[in-house]
Amino acid sequence: MKNTSLQRIIFSLFVFTCLCMIATLLCCKHESGSDVPFVEIQNPENESDVRLINALKAFIPYVVKDKGTPGLNIALSRRGKIIWEAGFGYASLEEKTPMTPQIVCHSGSMGKVYTATAIMQLVEKGILGLDEPVNTYIKDFQITNPLGDREITVKDLLTHSAGLTSNVAHPDFLPPEPLGEHLKFRYSQKNFQPYGETLLPLWSAKVGKVFQYSNMGMATLGYLVEVTNPEGLSFSDYVQKHIMNPLGMSSSQFPPVQDAEHVRPDIFERFSTGYARWGAVDIPTPALYFADYPAGTVVTTPGDHIKLLLAYLNRGTYNNYQLLKLETVELMLTPQSDAFGGRVKMGLMWLLSNVEEIDFNFSHGGAHMYGWNNDFRAYPKLDFAVAVFTNHWSLPVIDRENVIITDFIAAWLKTEQRFSGTGDSSSSWTWKTSYVIGLLFTEQMKGMLGIKSPLREDMIEAMVRGAKLRTDDYNSISGWDPDGFRAGVQDMLDTEMNIGAINEFFRSKKIRVTKKELKKIYHELGGVMGNPSFFVLEQYLKEK
Repeated sequence: MKNTSLQRIIFSLFVFTCLCMIATLLCCKHESGSDVPFVEIQNPENESDVRLINALKAFIPYVVKDKGTPGLNIALSRRGKIIWEAGFGYASLEEKTPMTPQIVCHSGSMGKVYTATAIMQLVEKGILGLDEPVNTYIKDFQITNPLGDREITVKDLLTHSAGLTSNVAHPDFLPPEPLGEHLKFRYSQKNFQPYGETLLPLWSAKVGKVFQYSNMGMATLGYLVEVTNPEGLSFSDYVQKHIMNPLGMSSSQFPPVQDAEHVRPDIFERFSTGYARWGAVDIPTPALYFADYPAGTVVTTPGDHIKLLLAYLNRGTYNNYQLLKLETVELMLTPQSDAFGGRVKMGLMWLLSNVEEIDFNFSHGGAHMYGWNNDFRAYPKLDFAVAVFTNHWSLPVIDRENVIITDFIAAWLKTEQRFSGTGDSSSSWTWKTSYVIGLLFTEQMKGMLGIKSPLREDMIEAMVRGAKLRTDDYNSISGWDPDGFRAGVQDMLDTEMNIGAINEFFRSKKIRVTKKELKKIYHELGGVMGNPSFFVLEQYLKEK
C-alpha cells in the first residue's frame, strides 16, 4: 500500500472518530440535533473549507443539545477571510428568537484585547511608554503597591503582574460612576468587593513577581487611554474611532454601560438573552453593570469580533487599515511570563498556547456573569481564526462548549494537513515556508556556490514545475506554494551576493518573514545550527 493511501485512510479514520463523537452524544440524549434552529452564511473557497463546515454543521447541534446551550453563534475564517458564520439554537428561550450570525452578545473579558490594542497604539505614537510608571500619566490620584519593590509600569498591567489580587470587575445592578472616580475610590481601599469587603485584599504580591488576573488593572489601562489620548476622547469613543470603525465592525461598541442609553439602538435591539443554567433550569440573568468596564463590556457579533484577530494575523492590517505595526504585533504575541499556573504563556494581554508548535494559538476568552461564555482564538500555522459565543453560563460547574468546538476545528485542520500532505496552497505558513526555501536555495546557488551567470526565469519555472511534495515526510504539513517560492527567489536575486548585503537584507523590512519565523522554518526544514553551508543565515539568527 502506498504511503499516500495510508495517510488518506488515517485521515478518514479521524473523520470517522469525529462522527462517532457525534453519534455518542446523540445516543446519550436519544434526540436528534435536527430540532435545533440553524442559520448560516457560507463563503467557502475550496473543498477543505466545505468538509470542515459540513463537519461543524453536524457536530455543533449535538454539543448544543448535550450541554443544554440555549444559543450559540460562530464565525470562522481561513486565509484571512470569513468563510462561515452561523447561529444555532435560541437568542431568547421565552420569545423563541432564533440565534443568528447577526445576534449581538456580551463578550466579557475578550474586550481586554481592545484595551491592550488601544494602549499599544498610544505606545507606538510615543504617548505612553511600556516601562514607564503609570503614575507618570495619572494626575488625580496615585497608585502604589504597598508590598513594593518598585513602581507599577504599563507593562505590569498588560501582563497582570502589578500585584493586584484577582477581582470580578466590580459588578452592580446600578450603572457605575465615571471611570476615574471609581478607580480613585477603589485604590484608596484595602479590600475588594466580595462578601462585604472581608475576603480579598487589594494587594497580594510585589510588583512584577506573580501573574494575578486583574480586572481592575485593565480598568486602569482604559483610564490611561482616556487621560492620555491627544484627542481628548473618552475610552469608549477612542476604541470606536481607532479600532472598531476602521476595521469595519458595524455591529460593535465598547460602552461604559450596556443599556439602551449607551448602546446604539440598532445594536441594542439585537441583544441575546443570557441564561444561568442550574441543572435542568435556565434562568435569565439580570442586567449587571461593571465599574471596571475597560476589562470587558464589548458588545458585538462573532463576525465583527473576529476582525480583530484577522488584523493580528495579517501583520497588523485589516480592511486596508494599519491597526498596529508588525513589530508591535510580534511583541504582543511574544511570551512574557507564565499564566494560570503555567498552562499558557502571557503575552501583552494575549494568552499564548502551544508556543512553537503547529497548533500555536493566541486567544482570549470572555464571560459576562451569569449569562454569556465565549472564546476566540487564532492559529497562525493552521491558518484559521474562530469566534464562538454562547448565551449560557452553567452553574455550579462551567461548561465550555465554545472551547470544545474550537478544539474540534484545530484537531480537524491539524490532522487534515498532517495526513493529506496537501497544505492549503494559500496558507500563510505554507507561503512563508516556500518563500524561505526560495530565499535559501537561491542564496546557496548564487552565494555559497558563487555562480555568476543569471538564474533565468525559465530555470525558476522549471524548478516550480518539477517540484513534488513528499507526503510521507513530516515536513509535508508545511505544504508547497509556488508563488511563495518565486517570491523568495526574486527577493534573494535582488540582493547583492556578498555576506554584508545578505545580512543587511535579513535585517531589513524587505524580507517577508520575521526573524522568529525564519528561525522556526529553518529548523522545520531540518536545519541544525553549525552547518557551514548556511553560516551567513546562522550568523544572522545568532544575533541578539
